[in-house]
Amino acid sequence: MPKLIFGLLITIVTGISSIFAGNISFTNANATVEYGQGIYQIAACDDWVRVNMIAGATGENGAPEGLSALTGLTISSLDTQACAGTEFTISAVDEENNPLPMYRVDGLSGLCSDFACPGPTEVKLQIDNFGNLTSSIASSLYVIDKDLNTADFTISFVNSAILANSVGRLNIQTTSL
Repeated sequence: MPKLIFGLLITIVTGISSIFAGNISFTNANATVEYGQGIYQIAACDDWVRVNMIAGATGENGAPEGLSALTGLTISSLDTQACAGTEFTISAVDEENNPLPMYRVDGLSGLCSDFACPGPTEVKLQIDNFGNLTSSIASSLYVIDKDLNTADFTISFVNSAILANSVGRLNIQTTSL
């Protein structure tokens, strides 16, 4: 019996430690920033949100034959009412944790691996107090489509900047507006 109790205590302590490691929040008087482990959960306002990359057709959008450019992102199951007053910042990094440009802003076509480009390394989305998802970035750089039936939002980049396979990880951060 003591071994069973000891085993249960270790399981509980390990589980709690995992929870603390998974979500770390920094708070000040003006805003809260939360960092989650992975890309699928946003603890700040919604129980479960999924972020996926959208890869274009192979050999298109400046990608060589057999490879696909990162042409956008899909955010699934986002409850905009629960997340009202929140800003989301989504960024991509490579395997070495170097920031990657998400889309081109210089009006040129072609990937940043072909031509140097100082493209933005993040996408910022705001959900106002009424639950409307907007962006402070010009709509000429990317388009946001929403499916209100599924709470899915698709962000399509007008000019792709990188190959989809160069993304090692997507990061998502939230902060209060």
